[in-house]
Amino acid sequence: MKINVALELKLAGKTASRHFEEDYAPVELGGHKLIFTMPLSVDISYAFDGEGFNTQGVLSSELLMNCTKCNSEFKQRFSVEFSERFIKASEEEAEELECYAFSGEVLDIDKMVLDLIVLNAPVYRLCRPDCKGLCPECGCDLNITQCSCSKRHADDPAKPVSPLAQLAQLLNHEEEV
Repeated sequence: MKINVALELKLAGKTASRHFEEDYAPVELGGHKLIFTMPLSVDISYAFDGEGFNTQGVLSSELLMNCTKCNSEFKQRFSVEFSERFIKASEEEAEELECYAFSGEVLDIDKMVLDLIVLNAPVYRLCRPDCKGLCPECGCDLNITQCSCSKRHADDPAKPVSPLAQLAQLLNHEEEV
């Protein structure tokens, strides 16, 4: 996504805006793919202040994800408000100043868009707020069915506790302390 800013460079203080809508390829993030189910939409306004461009806007789309608890697939709206600065400098200089670089008469906002996606993508993904997850014994989806697994206790050596149940016990014990 590129913005020709030749006019704005000549008219400092003049605010302009653009709308982009593009299909966006899946983004690899921590072993998972962020898959966009609808075009990525970017509404951006920008103004040259004599030294650089101040930008602000909204980036939005919809993501196809898997629930962290039950692994079911679901769609979730994704929207990020942003305010970023572009300066006429090398990539290294701009990064040092926590800005984005531009050269010539073009603002290339692709790096900014990717950064916004990666930094704001949901890490803990829930298909619904009350997701019950999977049974630690048999692995069935507790949102769909209640399994017939017996509750196993750590103090009963005849019935070993599954690794997931052990982890749940550890986490519950930490909360009580």
